[in-house]
Amino acid sequence: MREHQFWRLVAGRTVAEIGELLRGRPALEVIRFHHHFRRLHLRACRWDVWTAFGLVLGGAGAGQLRDGVCWLVLRGRRAYHRALVDPDVLASFPADPLEITRSGELAGLALRLLAPPGTGEVAAACREALASVLGAAGPQGSPPGERPALDAATLARCYPRLTARYGLVAEPIRGLTPVRTSR
Repeated sequence: MREHQFWRLVAGRTVAEIGELLRGRPALEVIRFHHHFRRLHLRACRWDVWTAFGLVLGGAGAGQLRDGVCWLVLRGRRAYHRALVDPDVLASFPADPLEITRSGELAGLALRLLAPPGTGEVAAACREALASVLGAAGPQGSPPGERPALDAATLARCYPRLTARYGLVAEPIRGLTPVRTSR
């Protein structure tokens, strides 16, 4: 599977529909799907994108960032690239927090399709091995670079459309040790 095939497969579909389309494909196709997804996901794990989803969701930890990027991938190639160029563009998308949360299932889709059924030790060992080979999608700790300032003035200046639509959030990025900023 090439990247353009990945985008044709995901655009405008739900996770369940994508799963049905992948279910009958060879394991190598599912693995390639996951590798494209993981690469796109890791590219979007940035402070500015995390902050933008924090404004949309009223605060976002690493799990919500993962779900948000999955949701963004499901919007299609154009929406994904637009949001990476300018995360403030998320204000123009109809964002339902429940839909964003459900989209997070995309991160584990390949593992669910490739893992053997069952609950025994062998099935568990196979799932563990597959997970280590596939690699996790989503943030593995903090994004690279320095954590941005998250004061009200900076948020309003960097994300004018998001703050106008969703308002200011006291803590848009959650789950990390707060950083003190000097005034």
